[in-house]
Amino acid sequence: MTSPAHSAGTDGLTTAPRALLLIDVAGSLRITRQLGDIEAYRLLKFLSTSISQSPTMSGGRLVRSLGDGFLLEFDTVEGAIAHAVAAQRGVEELNPTDCSLKVRCGIHYGEVIEADGDVFGVAVYLAARVCSHAHGGEILLTADAREAINGVPLPLNAFGPTLLPGFEEPVGLFELPWHDLPG
Repeated sequence: MTSPAHSAGTDGLTTAPRALLLIDVAGSLRITRQLGDIEAYRLLKFLSTSISQSPTMSGGRLVRSLGDGFLLEFDTVEGAIAHAVAAQRGVEELNPTDCSLKVRCGIHYGEVIEADGDVFGVAVYLAARVCSHAHGGEILLTADAREAINGVPLPLNAFGPTLLPGFEEPVGLFELPWHDLPG
């Protein structure tokens, strides 16, 4: 992935605009209790492999696995959206009969520091808060992510300004009704 640097500190750190996607397994503790540690681990490992090796990873990469969640970065918001939709559809198709598996997705577009194979900055925290605000089966985007979309307009449902933990100002949020998208 190319990283057009925007600014550099005296220590050589640079920031670059990135589309961040957080994917979290909704109700993972419940699922682990229901399936047991070993089966829940196998399920999460399968999900991790599916997410990191999906064909929609073009222009993106898995930054880190968070146990029951995943942080990914993309060159474009369109790439993050395509991957989020693919993850939702993949989980829906997987549909284990012995548990109700759903993921929630949060997408934000903003400046991040890229260092040591990781990303850091307020944008990462905001993407995490957006993901936490979503319910299982939902894809939420910030207003910044919506504004960075350079293609066919998507049918987004406005949540309006939403106060998220750790942020003093409300953040504009939008839901992507991914079931309505062709694919």
